[in-house]
Amino acid sequence: MNEPRYALPRSFLPIRTAHLAGKKAAGVKEVLHAGEIVITTGRLVACDPMMQPERPAFERLLAPGKYPVHLFIAKEGSVIGFAEIRLRSAAIDHFELATLAGQNAATLGELRFFGYPVDAGLGCFADEVALRHLRDADAARQKAQGPSYGSYYDVVSPELRANGGRWVDHRPHGSTGENVMMFRSGDGDGTYATYFGIDAAGEVACVVTSFNVFAEPVSRDRKLRDLTEVFAPFVAAIERDIGATLRSNGFSEPNAAYKVKSDGGELDLTYTRDGLSFQVRATALYRSVSGAHFRWTRGRAVLDVGNEHHKAGVPLALPSAFAVGAAAYEYAAKIGATYAARWDALEPAVLGYLPIKAPKASKR
Repeated sequence: MNEPRYALPRSFLPIRTAHLAGKKAAGVKEVLHAGEIVITTGRLVACDPMMQPERPAFERLLAPGKYPVHLFIAKEGSVIGFAEIRLRSAAIDHFELATLAGQNAATLGELRFFGYPVDAGLGCFADEVALRHLRDADAARQKAQGPSYGSYYDVVSPELRANGGRWVDHRPHGSTGENVMMFRSGDGDGTYATYFGIDAAGEVACVVTSFNVFAEPVSRDRKLRDLTEVFAPFVAAIERDIGATLRSNGFSEPNAAYKVKSDGGELDLTYTRDGLSFQVRATALYRSVSGAHFRWTRGRAVLDVGNEHHKAGVPLALPSAFAVGAAAYEYAAKIGATYAARWDALEPAVLGYLPIKAPKASKR
């Protein structure tokens, strides 16, 4: 099946697989067993239980029962990266974003998601009945204590401290067995997505909330798209400032070749005519253009931009053919301005350095 465009918790797959095998995946400090969640109606809710206990349940139903809840603690920061309800130990075939009524995951853009907001530093899993009991208990305390009542967090806080401040298997007053499994939400407040892990038989093997702690692997195609986006404004500037003149003088449309690197990448932008090429070789570091080299080539011969200006007597107020950082845009503008104004003088200078070589006569 085709993968959806929305964000997926791919990093959870090796972490869960290692845990099932009795091992610990890279980047995982420990895995806490927080107890079992009781599902009575099959209608599961994931939310910040202090801020939005009225949040609706997900559309997909779970089979009623008791299921273990595992919390995956990251080495970095010692915070909870994933919270999982494990319905079965089967391998995950694919993930489906958990959605509420009216939400359509197919409408999401690339790496987007639907999630629940956190403002109290807590997430939870609960059957909708358990959260109804929590709301009733909260309302009863407010009525009993009046203006002196703080919040329901005063009830939960001692229970959290008993578990190192990380999680609590909370049973609201009036509950007949239903519980609210609460846990710290990664690094704190934010918006967090929940997913159903579906096995090969099409059954729900797990439910997992990602707190965006573990780095998600990025495909090479995604890295290439990101690199193309980084260079797009610079390519547009070259086209505007230099390309128009070159194409009006018989050069081809530009050919752009990208090379992805771990911290950025490279761009070769080339215009050609009769074996002569104008080339811009640029580098990007993270999310910005870090430098560019403007040059002419024919075969293996290379002529840095500026030499043709010197030969033609055309001023070019640039120290070299190498631009650093944002100066690459300034270089493009200045080079383009001279080409547009003095092409008749500069073209012969280029050809003087890089002439068209006559083919060698065949030997008899």
